[in-house]
Amino acid sequence: MYTLTTEEQNLLLSVKSFDALAEIALSSLVRMRGEHLTIVQICGPMSTGGLGNLAANMDRFNRAINVAVSRDVSVFNQIHFQEAMIRICKWEESQPYPMDLLERFYGRIFSAGHIDKGLFLPDWRSSIGARWEWDEFQKLQIPVEDYPEDWLQEILLDQVTAQK
Repeated sequence: MYTLTTEEQNLLLSVKSFDALAEIALSSLVRMRGEHLTIVQICGPMSTGGLGNLAANMDRFNRAINVAVSRDVSVFNQIHFQEAMIRICKWEESQPYPMDLLERFYGRIFSAGHIDKGLFLPDWRSSIGARWEWDEFQKLQIPVEDYPEDWLQEILLDQVTAQK
């Protein structure tokens, strides 16, 4: 799995806008592109929909990324940017969805051409952000697929094991 450089990690601590955050992500994607022919983004509920709260959704999302990476899929890991996103928009679970995040961060990333495919978790339709991503992928003609069923089973087994 790719990681952010120390400089990118440090920039995440002080970044103040979605545009600046997108620049950090684009820098990491350019580096990834040099190492991988295909870059995938996993899409699904994070802050809205899904399992009903941010913590549970992020746990499953992280597991979904790890399973894909274990299958040699090059995944753009947007979780690296989650804390900065929340800090920039001062978002809390009870607030309206920050559409500016989608347009200024994800919109720039998708239109840059580094994401080659979206893998969508089963309950993506319950998420405001994932529905926006689906629409954006369609508009930009980025292929989309369902997250593979056998990988989902591995996530569930991993969760059961972690709970023991």
